[in-house]
Amino acid sequence: MTVAVEVVDDTGLVADREIARALVEAVLDAEGVSGEVAVAFVDEAAIAELNRRYRESNDPTDVLAFDYAAEPGWPAQAGSGGVAGEVVVCPQVVIRYAGEEGRDPAAQLGWTLIHGALHLAGYDHETDRGEMREREQRLLEQFDGLVRLLSVAGGRG
Repeated sequence: MTVAVEVVDDTGLVADREIARALVEAVLDAEGVSGEVAVAFVDEAAIAELNRRYRESNDPTDVLAFDYAAEPGWPAQAGSGGVAGEVVVCPQVVIRYAGEEGRDPAAQLGWTLIHGALHLAGYDHETDRGEMREREQRLLEQFDGLVRLLSVAGGRG
């Protein structure tokens, strides 16, 4: 399977975009999916606006995933066994959540990226019976080496 992942950091808080790209690529490859994915790191105002527009929530969140292949009007080839979508992450919220949970911010960022990628692979923790959470834990263990290399301002550096 071929996965093409592009990473854009509008925040300047993610020290190595290549590690983030490699992690998302590894997760999607482990799930047996292919396609093109964008990972965008945005500030709280941007993710709050996206959350308001698409989830009708006025609060910023750590991650949103958009599966464009599932959207009407998206090119048919995008949905032919592959992923075409975007994972949007707010590092500021990731750092805040890490503090609230007593967790390392870089490890929290790893979980967040895995979580977003799994949504693109078809998982939904809001409707499943714990399968997504279980898969997240297995992938965190499997890709621990990559997760340990992540760095986010306010975390390891």
